[in-house]
Amino acid sequence: MAGPVFLMWYDDNPKIPVFKKIEDAIEAYTDRFDITPRIVLVNEAEVVQYETVTVRGVGHIRRNNFWIGLEDIPEEVLEAAIPE
Repeated sequence: MAGPVFLMWYDDNPKIPVFKKIEDAIEAYTDRFDITPRIVLVNEAEVVQYETVTVRGVGHIRRNNFWIGLEDIPEEVLEAAIPE
């Protein structure tokens, strides 16, 4: 297994709820890597329930920052995602 691969998503618009920000971040990750993420790391104050991914609060992540990704990726998936 390869190490973690994350995309950082930042959205400080106060009119957009955290749930929608996470949804947008997941879409950006999927578009970029063509892999469905399994985890979103957020500030502890922004933890919400999300059906398709685990949302985990982490003290060192600042508000409005969302780290979307996979904690472990099979080597063959990672190699397929890297262009030659």
